[in-house]
Amino acid sequence: MFDIGFWELCIIAIVALLILGPERLPLAARTAGLWIAKGRRLIGNVKNEIDRELQLDELRQRLKDEEIKIREDIGLEDIKGFADNTIADAKSFHTDLNSDLSSDKKVELDPTNSDEDNKTTEDASDDTSHGEYEPPTDQSEKPKR
Repeated sequence: MFDIGFWELCIIAIVALLILGPERLPLAARTAGLWIAKGRRLIGNVKNEIDRELQLDELRQRLKDEEIKIREDIGLEDIKGFADNTIADAKSFHTDLNSDLSSDKKVELDPTNSDEDNKTTEDASDDTSHGEYEPPTDQSEKPKR
């Protein structure tokens, strides 16, 4: 920024020694050094903050571009087809699981209920539902509000 060479610094030091004197010159040099250090730190912090903001803006732009790309690549129809395939796979897994289990123990699952609501029957021969869900017959009292 400033093009100050060795001889210019020597002239400034001699003038400062003549004006301030030998007693106050070290204190003035120390104070000037502290001010210069604070200025450099301030400039460094400002540069770092600007770099961070630029990186954040670039990252936001990348995320926006990727979101647009994903929305173009995957449509609502694709998501619905994926969900239908997943449900079909789950049903076939359930069917395979029931066929693999022994004939005295069969598991009936309803995807709309939690694991506590799913029931296990001990005797498959008494089961007349043929894979359809039947609500539990235990009608406990519901708390009144």
